[in-house]
Amino acid sequence: MIYNAACAVWLLYALWTSVYRLFFHPLRRIPGPKLAALTQWVETYYECFKPPGGQFMWEYQKWHAKYGPIVRIGPNEVHIQDLRFYDMLYSNSRHSDKLKQLEHRFNNQMGTFSTPEHSLHRLRRTALNPFFSKRKIAQHSPNIQKHMDLLCERVKSEYFQNGSVLSVSNMWGAFNGDIVVGYCLEKGYDFITKPDFRSEFSDAMVNLLDPVHFITQFSWVIKAFKLLPAWMILIMSPAMASVHAFNDEMKEQILRAKSVHASGEKNPAVQQSLFTALFESDLPPSELETKRLQHEAIAVTGGGLETTTYALSVASYHILSNPRVLSRLKAELNEAIPDPRNIPSLDTLMQLPYLNCVMNESLRFSYGTPQRIPRLSPTPITYSGPNADYHIPVGSIVSMDNYTASHDPWAFPSPQEFRPERWEGNPRAPDGKPLTTYMIAFGRGTRSCVGMQLGYANLYIGLVSFFRRFDFSYPEQSLGLKVSE
Repeated sequence: MIYNAACAVWLLYALWTSVYRLFFHPLRRIPGPKLAALTQWVETYYECFKPPGGQFMWEYQKWHAKYGPIVRIGPNEVHIQDLRFYDMLYSNSRHSDKLKQLEHRFNNQMGTFSTPEHSLHRLRRTALNPFFSKRKIAQHSPNIQKHMDLLCERVKSEYFQNGSVLSVSNMWGAFNGDIVVGYCLEKGYDFITKPDFRSEFSDAMVNLLDPVHFITQFSWVIKAFKLLPAWMILIMSPAMASVHAFNDEMKEQILRAKSVHASGEKNPAVQQSLFTALFESDLPPSELETKRLQHEAIAVTGGGLETTTYALSVASYHILSNPRVLSRLKAELNEAIPDPRNIPSLDTLMQLPYLNCVMNESLRFSYGTPQRIPRLSPTPITYSGPNADYHIPVGSIVSMDNYTASHDPWAFPSPQEFRPERWEGNPRAPDGKPLTTYMIAFGRGTRSCVGMQLGYANLYIGLVSFFRRFDFSYPEQSLGLKVSE
């Protein structure tokens, strides 16, 4: 009797929910597939169960091809595929929140990156901003160059002289890991000295991101895992060993920074780390607790390591895959830098015109994060489509993604082609705005990448030093690169 009554109640609830979402929901006039408007399980299927997983982005692109630039992709979510709308959605003036249910997916819910509420995010971000200013990074750039000099010496001695194959992605991961860690934390790890340039932190990032589609859909999983002892988790998922080690290292780094701060000792010859600086900031005591800062360290280190490493690897691939691009870039670098042992300052490098074109095109292919970036709308939004105006009420989820925006043919004709020349001569988009307006690899607004200037420094110094000092050729059937000086 009770079972039958429960079933009846559930059926009535499901029927009412379906009717409401299809005929009375505020987003009912937004075009899109009816099944996606009815249930979130459509996204879950494409993310978790349709091989090989993570396929929802490709599916809703098909929906855009059918329905137009604005599509209802979930019961309460609208996705917009129109590069011209990007700045409006993510502008500084729109103080929108991230989704609460997504804060756990990278296991750093108390870090600035994952913070859902705009007001708390602003408090945390304000404390980070001074450490990542353009002036601060410029002062640090000689240290970045020193690391690159050491890396090049190792490439020359271990790879050039014996003809070994070099994994460029490993190399950039080691370089970028040393820079991010050395700039933000107390203790370095000398990744560029590791065998095959293998960085344990890079491995941890891969293993952390591997299950992210599943964790995004089932946030309770990571919460349940935290209730289990570490040994049991490692039996269930051995790959998590590197993630646990990384998290433990971040905790030790915070305790070390706290100890340095408490001692009051300052070495003027050593740059203050990000976290010792945070202990001297105006953040309230609750924001300086070990666990909170451990999550911040996970976010800053992990985010900075993965994104810039990927950008450096993407740039290297496209430069080496395009002989015309490589030849022109080498010619500019050879002329601007007569002595490869003496690389000019960061500011000078950023004035090289063709290098800037290559950098912009490389970043266009790097995305930061390719997945959609959802926001809770704090104010009503009107999107003017080609056939009608669509009104999106407060409380709706609105999203765009960097992948489709970066390949929008409206601004980037032949968007899948790597063409640095598209950035030459102060080019304009069809609306008359500078084309750089639509360079979105680092995001926009109050939640744009806090480490953008450090990322630029690593990209410019790393690529210039590497491509000025070495010539390259592909070995047959190899994922690495054979280097010759």
